[in-house]
Amino acid sequence: MDAERLRDVVRGSLVAVSGLYRVRSDGDLQYDGVRPDGGWDAHGYFLRLLWMLSDGKLVRRRLWKQRWLQPDEGRTCHSRPPEDIPSLGCCSLIVVLKLWSLLDGDDGCHNSGDEVVPELRGHVDARTVERWLHRALPHALELQQAALRALIERCEPRPVERLFPTGLSPPRGLLHRRWRDPSLVASLWRALAVIVVGATELCIPASLLLAEARGRCGTPGRRSIF
Repeated sequence: MDAERLRDVVRGSLVAVSGLYRVRSDGDLQYDGVRPDGGWDAHGYFLRLLWMLSDGKLVRRRLWKQRWLQPDEGRTCHSRPPEDIPSLGCCSLIVVLKLWSLLDGDDGCHNSGDEVVPELRGHVDARTVERWLHRALPHALELQQAALRALIERCEPRPVERLFPTGLSPPRGLLHRRWRDPSLVASLWRALAVIVVGATELCIPASLLLAEARGRCGTPGRRSIF
């Protein structure tokens, strides 16, 4: 895989390559989302701080998300942008790149491999990345299938196998590490490979393909690391 082409497709988080956000007069981002079905009323916004990538640089943006109120029952909910993972302070692209560096490298869990984006080196400590890994593993097969569906739709009518002429086999060194469930680790590696390698081969922003994969997860929300 060409390193320069790879860096080109991971330079920007979704905010940099899509029109999903509005920019407020003070420079903050605003995500309005879609009104839920069932008589929900707009109920203001609330603030979220999120690390993102912009032109290959780490930036921490202030993001306002639309809140909704169900007046009859007093319930509230909010619209979550595709790159916002519950309880994590980094966007989904950063999470994927850190996990890819970990699983595609040869150095083990506490010494991840070379970073695709140099600015990510040291940005998240190894134990945090390990927690992300354990959060993702139980849903690895679902994530793999969702990523493949997104890629297939992007590829049609070309067969997706053309993007991976040597197949989707994890690095030999990865499966030689001591994992509780090597099959789940292999599935997660494949999910990440579909996003990272697939976006590189198609020359599209990885954050767009990632958002499309998240939308195809059967049960998006707290359980999905994507």
